[in-house]
Amino acid sequence: MDYSAMIQTTNRSNSFMCHNGITLTAMEADYARVEAQLSRVNRNLYGAVHGGMFLTMADCASGGAARSNGMRYVTVSNSFEFFRNTDSDRLIAEGRVKNRGRTICVVEVEVRDGTGTLLCSGTFTMFCVGPQDKPEEAASK
Repeated sequence: MDYSAMIQTTNRSNSFMCHNGITLTAMEADYARVEAQLSRVNRNLYGAVHGGMFLTMADCASGGAARSNGMRYVTVSNSFEFFRNTDSDRLIAEGRVKNRGRTICVVEVEVRDGTGTLLCSGTFTMFCVGPQDKPEEAASK
């Protein structure tokens, strides 16, 4: 599996991640890490990181971990717990496959700040929708 090409294609072609300032920084078998530099646009009315940003980071890490086998996945469901917020300007979400079946993949995700403090975690159930495009095909879309 060419994880480097998968990372490059994701970071170039995933407009949702780009819009939210999220970058896929690592991928290997059953694992993915995404990172984001936070700014004012990621914060809520009170200046705290918006809960949706935490969940978005976790969902992106989960999807990366699931598709590390070369297949495409969509999120079916998740269970997510918030522990604390942060003043840090950086978030890191890591997803690790807990169980992989033929069509269902369960991924555990942790979101930490730039100091390594655990902020939230969850379990994501992903559904396989078929093989991924080759990196060169995805880049042309």
